[in-house]
Amino acid sequence: AYFIETAPASHGNKCRFGIGRERSQIELRPLRTFVFMLLASVGSTNASAQRIECDSAMMDRARLRIESEQQPFFDYWMNAQGEVAAAKRMTPTPYQGSDSLQFHQAVQTDGIAARLLAFSWRLTEDTEAGDKAIEILDAWASATELPGTRFDPEIRFPNAGMDVARGILPLVAAYDLLREHPKLDDGLKHRVETWFRSLVSVVKQGILRWEDNDDFGGQEFQNHHVAHVLGLVILGASLNDDELIQFAVDSPENPKDFKELLSGLILMPGDAPHGGLRGKPLHPGEIQDRSRTNQGAGLIYCHLSLTLMLYTAEVLTRVTGDDWVNRRAPGGETLKSSAAFYSDFFRLRNARLNGDYYFRDQRAIQNNTPFLGLFEVAYHHWPEVPNLKVIVRSMDRSRTPRSWLCYYGLPLLTHGRNLSQ
Repeated sequence: AYFIETAPASHGNKCRFGIGRERSQIELRPLRTFVFMLLASVGSTNASAQRIECDSAMMDRARLRIESEQQPFFDYWMNAQGEVAAAKRMTPTPYQGSDSLQFHQAVQTDGIAARLLAFSWRLTEDTEAGDKAIEILDAWASATELPGTRFDPEIRFPNAGMDVARGILPLVAAYDLLREHPKLDDGLKHRVETWFRSLVSVVKQGILRWEDNDDFGGQEFQNHHVAHVLGLVILGASLNDDELIQFAVDSPENPKDFKELLSGLILMPGDAPHGGLRGKPLHPGEIQDRSRTNQGAGLIYCHLSLTLMLYTAEVLTRVTGDDWVNRRAPGGETLKSSAAFYSDFFRLRNARLNGDYYFRDQRAIQNNTPFLGLFEVAYHHWPEVPNLKVIVRSMDRSRTPRSWLCYYGLPLLTHGRNLSQ
């Protein structure tokens, strides 16, 4: 299920922001200091900062947690070893057909495996895992007809851009983790980035389809729009394409850029959400996808949009140096308020909280486990929020889900806080 109705929201004025290497000035340092810094990086697998799933400091912390057998992080890593072993045995299956949903499923399956293998290589120097991750990446990038570039418009016409953007996320993250791998030579880098570049147009076409078709029934500001922006941001970061990132974040040519999504997707009291209030109160941080409660999936789709927005904001923060995770829209909308609002629903498995608007979702959240990884990430950013600390404390953290509904590969290892501190 991918199709959601949400409420329209007004377009705000756009202000461009500066991105690019020209913004950074190289500071002149004494030669001795410069040589020391250069030598310190030689031979290190962390010489190049990660930008997609985590940064180098998070990677170093995750490695230390495994090496020192810190809990619950070590047990979490050990619980992943069955998946690592299975990933080493898998045969990559690039999908070159015309159905974007089948592409989404195939590339995500292979990408999740490649990302986990890449993590194993980075965190434990598992050369077999690293080589297998390279094999998977190469299989997709070297396919004779580039996967994801030839979809039948009669199949999933509104969904192709979203299917590509969400599907490729773990494989893009794997490429980011593998940047210093000895087998990632210039030829493979060229093939990968040529393929990634070809997918940009597919995601942009998805944006145009939604705009040209009145958001398919007025479904303005919802998870498809977030997926499009996410896809362009991770591709832009991977390709070092500042212009593409600018387009995704704040551009008059992008009708639903990140700035507009932050304002339009997140609701505040006084807003008129799609589907109306139905006599229920509207709380700060609710998300337009709430209207999917008509089909018993409002909470799940709000979780999805929040996850994709937070992932996007993290990548933007690492790429631009500006804090997009904590950005406040002109109306006061923040990702923090959304994470705080929705956490109690999933902690208590109770859809009737906060005014009973989501009561139809009760059945869908009975198994809340797949959704909990998001709150490790949220608590990483906002430890001062009581709701987030409570939900993390309530979890079996050593079994925090990986991938899929959380979208992060190893959220406890990369983002989890030590609760004893």
